Amino acid sequence: MLVIENGTLYTPTRVIPDGAVLVDGQRIEAVGKRDELVVPTETQHLDAGGGSIVPGFVNVHIHGVGGYSSLDGEVASLQAMSLLLTRHGVTSWVPTTGSAPLDDIEGALVAIRQAMRADTGGAEILGGYVEGPYLSAEERGAHPVELLIAPRPEEYSKLLKHADVMRVFTVAPELPGALELIRELKKLNILVSVGHSVAIDEELSRAVDAGLSHATHMFCNMGTLRRANLRRVAGLVESILLDDRVTTEIITDGYHIAPSLMKLALKVKGPENLAIITDGSSLSGLPPGSYTRSGRDIILEEEISYVADRSAYAGSVATMDHCLRVAIESMDLALPDAFRMASLTPATILGVADRKGSLETGKDADVAILDDDLRVVHTVARGRVFDATSEARLEEGGEFGWRVAL
Repeated sequence: MLVIENGTLYTPTRVIPDGAVLVDGQRIEAVGKRDELVVPTETQHLDAGGGSIVPGFVNVHIHGVGGYSSLDGEVASLQAMSLLLTRHGVTSWVPTTGSAPLDDIEGALVAIRQAMRADTGGAEILGGYVEGPYLSAEERGAHPVELLIAPRPEEYSKLLKHADVMRVFTVAPELPGALELIRELKKLNILVSVGHSVAIDEELSRAVDAGLSHATHMFCNMGTLRRANLRRVAGLVESILLDDRVTTEIITDGYHIAPSLMKLALKVKGPENLAIITDGSSLSGLPPGSYTRSGRDIILEEEISYVADRSAYAGSVATMDHCLRVAIESMDLALPDAFRMASLTPATILGVADRKGSLETGKDADVAILDDDLRVVHTVARGRVFDATSEARLEEGGEFGWRVAL
């Protein structure tokens, strides 16, 4: 058994000074005031050092880290990413693909299944997030236009064979055949998300009626209001904000969207329907320089990456704890709301809040310990303790010639 103590504890309903979490194996046995918990004598002790004891972060949307990619199609890459993510408080995550040939996406899903069965040893993989190739060319962002296609049953049926590991699927609903795909995904209990789209109000409404209920990286690569037969109509941005049936996620790296837009999303959706994500790429943690990804030249600076022609960002290279700190500052968030948006809200959106996202008896022992500057000191992933302050090293290898290793 393990007791995490000497910190301020955040539960869904309370902030508990001098709180503690008692862990038995992979589950939370009890939470509350330290002097009120009955702790067996043989229990190990983890000192929070007077910092914050919060739920482990759930990263809904992340493509890679440390030179490893979700599209590698290799269990070893996924295991490496799971370990690296614990350095930043992440205890659960959803490996996200990009636009690629369908065979490559299928290979990624096969590897995700194998990694889930094998146990990654770090942050738990909750399934796969398919982002592309059923996206709008007009709002493609860093997705290569030559890889984008319209949904055709004879082609996407090979992906649906892996419905057991597909957690989220992004589609532009205005594409021919998109509504049929959305209905099929809904039948398979896969979260359908709108993204990289120029859909207008009527098109989004029809998609929601068909089963869509989420939006991929709010404000990024989304159409806005425009004319239809001279009449001004709501574009995708306005329609998502208007429709209470649609949850969303937001990249709070400090670059993708301005604080005013972050505040707007929070004001309309509330912390219970707005998840903090990184949209992190495999360049995260690598040295600045020029790289090539999916045939596109990418420039990596210290805190951001973008396609060489500066037409779009190439995902982010931010960590989850960094995004948390930026969100708090940019949106004037109270700490309980910020922690919720990084844990319970994404867990609820993914349908795993029965065991993830909050410090409650019976749930998985997923905990992040933060110092006074909200930097991660320790992460506990299903009862396993990881020291977030240990040094990582950069070594040759990986997709971009470098990779980060513990």
